[in-house]
Amino acid sequence: MAPRDFGAGLPGLAALLTLSLLLGLPAIPGHMLGPDHRGPVLELSVLLAVVILRPRRPGKGVIWTLAIFCWLILLLRLADLVSMMTAGRLFEPAFDPALVPALWDVLARGPGGLLAGAALLTALGGMLCLCRWLSGLMLRASPPALPALGILAPLTLLTMQPLPHGPLGVLWDQGKRWQAAQRLEAGMEEALASDPAASFRDDQIFAALRGKPIILAWVESYGQSALTDPRQAGPVGGRLRAMQRELAEAGFHIRSGLVESPVIGGRSWLAHGTLRAGIRQDQPLAQRLVLAAGRCGLVCTLNRAGWRTQAAMPGLTLPWLEGPAWGFERVMDRAAFAYAGPHYGWSPLPDQTLLASLSPDWTGPRPLYLEIVLTSSHAPWTPLPAWKADATGLTDGSAYAGDDLRADYTDMAAGYGRSLDYSLRALGDWLAREVPGDALVIILGDHPALDWISAGQGQRVPLHILTRDATLLDRLDGLDLADGMLPTAGARPLPMWDIFPQLLARFGPLPLQSPPIHADMQHKTGKAAP
Repeated sequence: MAPRDFGAGLPGLAALLTLSLLLGLPAIPGHMLGPDHRGPVLELSVLLAVVILRPRRPGKGVIWTLAIFCWLILLLRLADLVSMMTAGRLFEPAFDPALVPALWDVLARGPGGLLAGAALLTALGGMLCLCRWLSGLMLRASPPALPALGILAPLTLLTMQPLPHGPLGVLWDQGKRWQAAQRLEAGMEEALASDPAASFRDDQIFAALRGKPIILAWVESYGQSALTDPRQAGPVGGRLRAMQRELAEAGFHIRSGLVESPVIGGRSWLAHGTLRAGIRQDQPLAQRLVLAAGRCGLVCTLNRAGWRTQAAMPGLTLPWLEGPAWGFERVMDRAAFAYAGPHYGWSPLPDQTLLASLSPDWTGPRPLYLEIVLTSSHAPWTPLPAWKADATGLTDGSAYAGDDLRADYTDMAAGYGRSLDYSLRALGDWLAREVPGDALVIILGDHPALDWISAGQGQRVPLHILTRDATLLDRLDGLDLADGMLPTAGARPLPMWDIFPQLLARFGPLPLQSPPIHADMQHKTGKAAP
């Protein structure tokens, strides 16, 4: 074969290898350009061989068809990569498109949100153009057939990517994930068939807490890893020890442990719903099925027993139709707060402002259940509001005039630790000053941050239970809880979907009922594919 003839085939071969790199893109960044990623994918090699053997080269319609097909496969590959980096799992085609509005909300609230959205759309168009150009190069290649096949065949046989990496493997894998979605729906029907509150009379529900306020405070992205990762363990551990001293001086008794969250890296509302319903919800479909079945769980059960049920959720910027479905009588969203100061990253108002703005009626005719969602430790953890020693100007935001609002993304892992330090400080200060003496307080992380921000410990989050009545904590014996604000590193985690049944049993009819067996409770979960 003459050098000119050989050169005619090089662009097509280069396009084949480049398209193969795109179509075989691994979900784990560390696997990129590894041994299983460098070679051609079989489907493209077969297509190139067919083109070389044909006397006429394909037209524009065929080239565009291949380009669009490769672009769609590339999008699925990128979806796996982005999902793994932001949620710690692969893309779920049956569920994740429903998360696009929430992802856009996070993007739009960040600095340069609209510019980032425009850049994303430009990148999508650019990838399509790239696929079109590479497809044209490959399908218009015109080297002599037999010599070209003599190069292509051994190259493919010796360096080919594993078959599951190719386009057909991607489509096959996506099909299996759709089947997992169908199994999830069937599993949810079984979980919904059992209601732990159904066997209790209204006067038996939380009988040990009768007349006492109950506070559930969610700390955004607060995972056990923040207590063990050296990048965060210093400030977060130091803050917990300071809270322990401050709260003990205020008369609180404290026990802490670990909880297994159904999610990691995001989708906080699924963790919230999991605790409320007592059913594992790791996909939006699971929560929709729970609400459609009228299974509002903890909040409705407290309604039955005579509690007023309120939620403070400043991250809500749109009407929350699910609030009444969960059983909340009052929901304080972003519009309910007078704060007119700056946003800090995603968080619409600082946690110190949120807590200063609350004015619960602790002495109303019915006891109060208050669910609080802290947001200052939400990604991207920068900029972070400065701590204000004076309460003046907190509620309207004037205290934050002149604050440095520049974001610093150079060390996000350290910024994550600082944000948790701030959120926990605000919460501890509020609890010591404002919460009445007979309250039961539950502090819980919703999910851990992703491993690249705070490494290790899987999906475990810290749990802190506080009360000035030490006899209430005695009812928690048997759970793996430690005294104080620092959970034992190797503590047996309580599944988040087991918290509601445990609370029912342990604070239910007097004397204490035997609590449900602390186990993984797989029969109560609605699991999709991992």
